[in-house]
Parts: sequence; C-alpha cells; structure tokens
Amino acid sequence: MTIKTLQTYLVPGLVIQAVLVGGGYATGRELVEFFLSMGPLSGLIGMGLTAAIISIGSMIGFELARLGRAYDYRSFMGLLLGRGRFLFEIVYFAGLMLVLAIVSAAAGELLFDLLGWSHLLSASIFMAAVAVLVFFGNSVIEKVISVWSVIFYLTYGLLFVLVLDRFGDQMLASLTMEPFRPVDTVWNAVSYSAYNIPLLPVLIFVARNFKTRREAMLAGAIAGPLILLPGFAFLLTLSAFYPEINQSTLPVQTVLARLDSPGLALALQLVVLGALIKTGAGLLHGFNERLARHFADMDRPLRSGLRPLVALAVMMVAIVAATRIGLVDLIGSGYRYSALFYLAVLVIPLFTVGAWRAFMQKED
Repeated sequence: MTIKTLQTYLVPGLVIQAVLVGGGYATGRELVEFFLSMGPLSGLIGMGLTAAIISIGSMIGFELARLGRAYDYRSFMGLLLGRGRFLFEIVYFAGLMLVLAIVSAAAGELLFDLLGWSHLLSASIFMAAVAVLVFFGNSVIEKVISVWSVIFYLTYGLLFVLVLDRFGDQMLASLTMEPFRPVDTVWNAVSYSAYNIPLLPVLIFVARNFKTRREAMLAGAIAGPLILLPGFAFLLTLSAFYPEINQSTLPVQTVLARLDSPGLALALQLVVLGALIKTGAGLLHGFNERLARHFADMDRPLRSGLRPLVALAVMMVAIVAATRIGLVDLIGSGYRYSALFYLAVLVIPLFTVGAWRAFMQKED
C-alpha cells in the first residue's frame, strides 16, 4: 500500500478519529455514559450502529465537499442550510466550548494524578501545547494526529489484551448480565452519532485530496469502523469491571488500578494526554479555518500569529466552565442536549439535502 493510498483512504478517518478521541472517549467516561450504562451487550451493538451511521454520514459529507469544493465548515454548511448556516455556527461554538471544557478537565485530572500539579498549572501547560500545534496548520496537524492515532490504537490494544488475559472470564460473563435493550440502544447510538458527526464539517479539510467519487465514498465507508475500532476494544475492557465501573469519573484509572502495572499506567496516561491535546488542536484549527475563510472573503488574510491567540482565548473560556461544572456533568448533560440541536441543524439536513446533492449530481 503506497503513501498516497494511505493519505487518500485512511488519513481522513484517522484525523476524525484522533479529534473525536477526547476527554470522554479516551478516559472511558463517554463510553460508559452512552453505551456501557445500558449493559455491555447493548453497548457493543449500539457502538456498531454508531459506526454505520458515521460511515454513511462521512460518505455523503466527503462527496458533497468534493463536488462543492467546500473545505471549511462555513462553506460546507452553506451547501446544506444556505443562509441558515449561522444556526450551525451558534450550536457549534457552544459545542466547541463544551468539548474543550471536557478535554481540559480531563487533562487537569490526569496531570494532577500523574505529577501532582495544580489544576491552574495543568491548564496552562495544556493550553500552551494546543496553541503551539494550532500555529503550524493543516499539514503538521494531520501528521501529528495521524501518528498519535496509531500510538493510541497500539496502547489501548495492549490494555485490552492484558485485561482479557487476567479478567477474561468476567468480561465474558458481563455480556449476559443485562438483557438487550433495543430502544435505548438505538437512541443512544443516534445521540452519540449526532454529537460526533459535527466533527465532519469542522474537519472537512481532510476531503481536499479526493479526486473521484470512488475515493470519497471508500474513505467515508472506512471512516466509521476506523473511528470506533478502539472504542469496541475499550468497551470490552471496561465491561470486565461492570457494573461498578459505571460510577467511576475516570474509568481508565479504575482499569489501571486493577491491573496494578505502573509502567502501563504511565504510558497510557501519556497517550491519553496526547489525545486530549490533539483533540483541542483539531477543533480549534477547524475554528481558525472558518475565521480564515471569513477574512479571505474580505480580501484580508488571517495572520498565522493570530491562530494560537484565538486558540488560547477560546480555551480560557472553556477551562473556566470545566472547573465550575466538572467532567461527569459535562458529558452526561451537555452531550445529550447538544446532540438534539445537532440532530436538527446537521444530521437531518446531511442525510436528506446533503445526500440528494451529493448523489444526484453527475461525476465530473
């Protein structure tokens, strides 16, 4: 497989996966809230349904962006909502605050556990790391988060193997603890998809290399499984400690405590910290791309030095929210309310208007 093939078919999904794996996903709290809380069996089925929804949405989105040459979220949403695209911007900015609050809260918890640093110092280091990455733009961000995604896969794969080896019987037994709950499974899968699909227009710059419909469609089909694959393994890992783990603020820490492996704990904490940094960088880069398009429309380029300053300003607001609300409440309440808004302003338009515009137009 050539580098160009990887760039075309795998990098788009890896970039989305890397940004999606933020504070909630990497620590396990998000997976517990949306999937494991229903029982391990329902959770796994719900995650499979989520992967299918994200794949279909990515296929539509990639092809729509290719045809419309819309590689920032303002242009992309204009294809779906026309003048109503400001509705997405309102919800997106609120969602951006929410996710940055979650990743900053998780980063603070991890740095406190890892090094004993104060939350203020932890937040400052987190903000500086994100701002530096944002400064370098598209190519560096794509490379960094793609490489970190591979590291994430390997580390969480090792965690799964170790838990399977030591707690495999408990993992298997957990699958029969709760009956399958079809209504809750579908609703949680749709809710989780509705909250995460908005990353598609935010990170739509990944579609700029597609030359044909086949490339866009295949990359989109791969994206769902690629994004959720580590989630499947992690959910099975967490299920070995079900139902007690449902009450844990940072479930991954509970798993590490049970394994009692200091080396793995250190490696995993560093990987999670890196995941939080690249999530913040990816989201803020998407926001900066929107600002750059606004300045370009006025024939004024967005200076590169402004990019990290914008990132720092937005993160400071989000971090204040994180310290006042807390990680569990942010994920439990904020995600679900945001999902309802995204369902109305993005998911339904994408699967109706977007699909019609993407597939009713002839291939170039």
